[in-house]
Amino acid sequence: MIEVEVKARVQTFRGIREAIGEKARFLGSSHQKDTIFGNPKFLDHERKIIEGGIVPRIREEGDRKVLEFKEIRRERGGLELRCEIKDAHAIKEFLGKLGFHEAFAISKIREAYLYRDFFVCLDTVENLGQFIEVERTVASELQAGEARKLCLEILKELAPDSETEYRKYGDMMQEIINRGKK
Repeated sequence: MIEVEVKARVQTFRGIREAIGEKARFLGSSHQKDTIFGNPKFLDHERKIIEGGIVPRIREEGDRKVLEFKEIRRERGGLELRCEIKDAHAIKEFLGKLGFHEAFAISKIREAYLYRDFFVCLDTVENLGQFIEVERTVASELQAGEARKLCLEILKELAPDSETEYRKYGDMMQEIINRGKK
């Protein structure tokens, strides 16, 4: 499957929640901790994931743990594979054998909504701020372009004053880490 997502930084969720109103179904709120792994093969000189690179992450949400492999495509959808796991420690060891090493963790509070056929997420991300994400999963590259266009339209409808953010949360976190090393 290909995950298509667009995001924007916002100052507040108030207007967005009003715009969503009763048009969306609230799916829930959760705390998510994503442990991100990097492999030198997929990193640029700033230690950011290169376009088309692969990033494994372990997402912890309550008692649930999910291993995901994401192909990084910042301006179009990338392939995504996921499976639930029981033993995160064993998975970390296995990822190490594949050349991936723990890079950092991203912690966020996420409110999720189903708006039409799209997921709308309001994320408060530790050290990064508040964001709205609009996403949809599609089956093919052919569908990804149209899905991205529709995601952008919904983003502008719900957060008209926002500016699209093309960086992934991981890119933003790596920039903070890099600034701390200078």
